Amino acid sequence: MSKSAVETNEWRRSRRRVRVHFAGIDVADSDRTMLLRQHGFLPIYYFPAGDVRTDLLVPTDYSTRSPYKGTASYWHLQTPERTAPFAVWSYPHPKPGSPDTRGYYGFDWHSMDAWYEEDELLHVHARDPLLRVDALRSARHVRVEAAGATIAESRRPVLLFETGLVTRYYLPPADVRQDLLRPSRTYTLCPYKGRARYHHLELDGARYEDIAWQYLRPLPAIAAVAGHLAFWNEREDTAIFVDGAPLERLGERESGDGGELLPPSREFWGEPPPAAMKGRPPAERQLPAARPNRRAEGPPDGVMDMDIERAGGRPDEWLEQG
Repeated sequence: MSKSAVETNEWRRSRRRVRVHFAGIDVADSDRTMLLRQHGFLPIYYFPAGDVRTDLLVPTDYSTRSPYKGTASYWHLQTPERTAPFAVWSYPHPKPGSPDTRGYYGFDWHSMDAWYEEDELLHVHARDPLLRVDALRSARHVRVEAAGATIAESRRPVLLFETGLVTRYYLPPADVRQDLLRPSRTYTLCPYKGRARYHHLELDGARYEDIAWQYLRPLPAIAAVAGHLAFWNEREDTAIFVDGAPLERLGERESGDGGELLPPSREFWGEPPPAAMKGRPPAERQLPAARPNRRAEGPPDGVMDMDIERAGGRPDEWLEQG
């Protein structure tokens, strides 16, 4: 891959002012950030050293290795009030063929208190400027079965199309057997859609955990799905039929209910692997998907709160979104 292609597709200049807030301090504040769209992982903001409070960084011996980028060095972020352990990293000697990240710092998203693009609060992770989400009203006939029984049926669904992911079918509450649904404590957060709440299904004495989800107050881009319910077509106990034809089961989800399809169909963002990865087997192109946050970097597992990582945020975060 040429240098210009790397800069265009993977290592992109952001025109937005991005701030990272921790313990009452803007620990990074820049209008010249770079966004790394690494294949198979979520996008990450990188800040030039001049726009980072490097006086708050305490070096550590911890490191992580990426077969694509090289070895990352880590720092604790230490303020008079609090410390975020192993929360900041940099690649002092990036591998040839990968973006030139020298002089830039990345921050662990959930170790920080708040992120902003301009003055808008961000949630979950950096948004990819090349990803699109559309919610379109439709007249397709959609029917959902659980354990062989029809639990939802509609001719007025809203179809949600998200770049690189499977189509989801959201059905109006009136077209769903809500008398069979029970509230779940599960939640997930999405920077493109909002906060989702989940429902169990109780049918013939059996309980089906987190079988459906809904966005009560979704973000404006997908306002049409507000209050509608969607169901997994990856589960063995659920089947979705569209215009009479069953949807193909495409795979398994990682991290249980609330996780996305594994492997993700946007694993390589619709682009070929970069030159540095050509010829390598898939297992060497990215780190094992052991972490539900789908990031190559981050604090040691014992430091990270895996429940927060799976959900995309804290239980009290973004409650105004449903």
